[in-house]
Amino acid sequence: MNFAFAGSPQFAAWVLSDLDGLGRRPSLVISQPDRPRGRGLRPAPPPAAGEAARLGLECLQTDDINSPAVLERLRAAGASTLVIAAFGQILSPSLLEGVFCLNIHASLLPAYRGAAPIERALAAGEPYTGVTIMRVTEALDHGPWTVQTSVSIGLRDDAGSIARILALLGAAGIDQTLTGLDDGTVVWREQEGESWYAAKLRAEDCRFVTSLGAKAVHDRVRSLSPAIGARATAGRLDLKIWRTWPYGQPGLASVPPAAEAASGDAGRVVTAGGRLFVGCVEGVVEILEVQPAGKGRMDTAAFLRGYGGRLPERLGLEPSRTIERCREQ
Repeated sequence: MNFAFAGSPQFAAWVLSDLDGLGRRPSLVISQPDRPRGRGLRPAPPPAAGEAARLGLECLQTDDINSPAVLERLRAAGASTLVIAAFGQILSPSLLEGVFCLNIHASLLPAYRGAAPIERALAAGEPYTGVTIMRVTEALDHGPWTVQTSVSIGLRDDAGSIARILALLGAAGIDQTLTGLDDGTVVWREQEGESWYAAKLRAEDCRFVTSLGAKAVHDRVRSLSPAIGARATAGRLDLKIWRTWPYGQPGLASVPPAAEAASGDAGRVVTAGGRLFVGCVEGVVEILEVQPAGKGRMDTAAFLRGYGGRLPERLGLEPSRTIERCREQ
């Protein structure tokens, strides 16, 4: 089947690569325009556009997927189906009428409809998530589905590892669906069950918060890794926290003896033997990877060698220290 592909972030790039590995090469890739990226904020193509170039695929970069010019390009490419993976725009009725649209949604719909399903599922401490292949309709993420695949979330997983697994499962689901469309065996099912909305991340969602149990603090940090980072302050030092490990709650290891003074004392900092612990309402989290403002990521031992003498007694985000927005590096 001749199909086109629309996507922008790393998740979409992985899907595109995995589709190619399955022998599914779109006749056209649609992605968003170059944007400022990285510490230097230099214009760079979105990951999906970069992957299309690597694979030698024709790529159209546009800030309006609903423009008549895009539909003309789809028709010129001979695409009867448009596969969407996190493109970043809502499709217009005219586009939906002009081409059959499939969406790879990174949750088990109707759970976690919306822009940030992976991050919200991790932050909520879900034990599993999944991917849904659905038909796009005018109602956002409400269309009928044909393939759903679930995956468990381990304590070491983060948004990046889960996205990579779901991209692979999504590509396999699209391969199955395109085959079914060709031979007429696709079965569509209406969404059933409890639904809730996975809203786009706000600035307050990106804060390192210790007023929770250790597991919930850990979940929040890993929901922001490896692309965003949990923002914290240590006195006058601004930090991004990338990796943690929780202790001291049911189902977790006991609090290490060196960290017992911080257990249950939210925000309290304890260092011992090159390790850094922060107290939570219940238990503690160990900080494993951190990034001071203007520096690269580093493990805790390296951080303590350079900044240990500047650490205050408590770690957190003061009300006066605001975050403008969550932005990927």
